[in-house]
Amino acid sequence: MSAAAGWQVFIDTGGTFTDAVAVDAAGGVRRTKILSSSALRGAIERSEGPVRLRVRADWSLPDDFLSGFRFRTLEPDAPSRDVVRYDAAASVIELSSAWPRALLQGEPFEVVSKEESPVLAARILTLTPPGRPLPVGGLRLATTLGTNALLERRGVPTALFVTRGFADLLFIGTQQRPDLFALDIRRREPLYEDVVEVGGRIAADGSVLEELHEGDVEAAATRLVARGIDSAAVALLHSYRNPRHEERVQEILERRGLRHVSCSSRLSPFIKILPRAETAVVDAYLAPVVRSYLDRVRTSASGGRLHVMTSAGGLVAVETVRPKDMLLSGPAGGVVGAALAGRRSGFPKLIAFDMGGTSTDVARFDGDYDYTFEHRVQPPPRAPRSRALRHSDLAGGGGPRGRRSPEDAGGADPGPVSAGGGALGPS
Repeated sequence: MSAAAGWQVFIDTGGTFTDAVAVDAAGGVRRTKILSSSALRGAIERSEGPVRLRVRADWSLPDDFLSGFRFRTLEPDAPSRDVVRYDAAASVIELSSAWPRALLQGEPFEVVSKEESPVLAARILTLTPPGRPLPVGGLRLATTLGTNALLERRGVPTALFVTRGFADLLFIGTQQRPDLFALDIRRREPLYEDVVEVGGRIAADGSVLEELHEGDVEAAATRLVARGIDSAAVALLHSYRNPRHEERVQEILERRGLRHVSCSSRLSPFIKILPRAETAVVDAYLAPVVRSYLDRVRTSASGGRLHVMTSAGGLVAVETVRPKDMLLSGPAGGVVGAALAGRRSGFPKLIAFDMGGTSTDVARFDGDYDYTFEHRVQPPPRAPRSRALRHSDLAGGGGPRGRRSPEDAGGADPGPVSAGGGALGPS
């Protein structure tokens, strides 16, 4: 069946797998499940020449869909080759050059797309080869990208601008000990690489006690840019009452070349500087990573509108979403979906159990959604202030290790049989 314009695509991207559902203009439904590494797996049937391989896979793809993908076997440090042609009827892949050794019958392999897994899933569902515009009217995405980047510390180098005298604010935190009786206490390292104390002071009633020391901010900005740090969080005392100083710091930093600035007074305009500062740092640390990812997805799906699931279970336009609001995007989608399925099945009260490749999440639905306004992502403990559906994280999924992504588990891949790795694939 040829793809028709107006597809609506719904995607959940986890640390291991990406699940997608597409609905065409006539109401027809298609589903697919792929690896979040944008890889499709199969097994070698036989070699038909130096660069031609007959393969066995459960794909239903058009000719040349795989052109431009990277072909590799699953042994560690395997080389790769470009796929230059794919004959769907004959199940034959043609490589850009000969493989350095004889490939065995039944040997597992994977072909990896250059596009992000949500885009690859949408192409598979709509049978749209790479290089052609997706016939998608709307794409809705839930993802644990921000959560995994935070857990694995894959954010960008970040600086914290904080009121003078509070440089150790996030290091001290609330002084709560996660393990009360532990003798070997190991402090968590902050996400930021540098901290800048800002002169100037706003009073508790919002009045200005001391004007902002703008020269110090400008000097610090110049120094940070020279070090390659171009993302910053700004958290000044009592800025929830008067954001003037924070806004001025942002203006100076952006003028001096910092590409992203997160102000606590805009992200979390509430009393208490600690959660405001933590929220701003998490947002600044993740924003460039998340924005780059979402921009790549949006560019590939340029024909349709992209909306992103938030931690609160709602959908927002990709242009307005903030990383601190989508840390629990995937689990929130699971809670909303379970609640709807329960209602349709006549069960207004239920327990939702979502076991993924990297984590397991459990929630209770008692006829209405239960929200929290400060949630922690473990480990290490981070408490951004943001509205989120309440759930419990059991800290262990079906993947290689509990509460870690495959990349964090020493480069491990998903299980050999479940993910198409073959009986001798990596585990």
